[in-house]
Amino acid sequence: MEVGDSTCWRFTWTIVNFTKLKVSKLYSDDFYAGGYKWRILIFPEGNNVDYLSMYLDVADAENLPSGWSKYAQLSLSVINQTCGLNSVKKETQHVFNAKERDWGFTSFISLTKLHSSAGGFILQDKCIVEAEVTLKGVDKQELKRREEVEERPDTVIK
Repeated sequence: MEVGDSTCWRFTWTIVNFTKLKVSKLYSDDFYAGGYKWRILIFPEGNNVDYLSMYLDVADAENLPSGWSKYAQLSLSVINQTCGLNSVKKETQHVFNAKERDWGFTSFISLTKLHSSAGGFILQDKCIVEAEVTLKGVDKQELKRREEVEERPDTVIK
């Protein structure tokens, strides 16, 4: 088994018509990191707070084997589109499992700051968020096998 020290993946999600969203929560498209399907979960008007709430979620948790877990270091960002240096980035780490399939920040950025016309976080009604996921001890052979299987949608991973 060839195991890497750590491997990092980045996913960027551009949310169009951000100020017109009429949902309490919204998921990004799925992306792959370390053989797992992940997605970003946001609460555009906050998860019972006056902040944008943002989390990383294991998208296919219900399809993973019993007892699965994955340690990840992660960062979530809201990109400042006028000055990248002013982007808001928060980092954490978590052991994801069936009971705790998402992790992140309930109070990520205040809604006042996010929606400020001078803030640079929403331009042309687009908000850009990003996730970086670093997984320790990635089995390179298992990762390759899972990625190959994903290209054949009728194949079951064993």
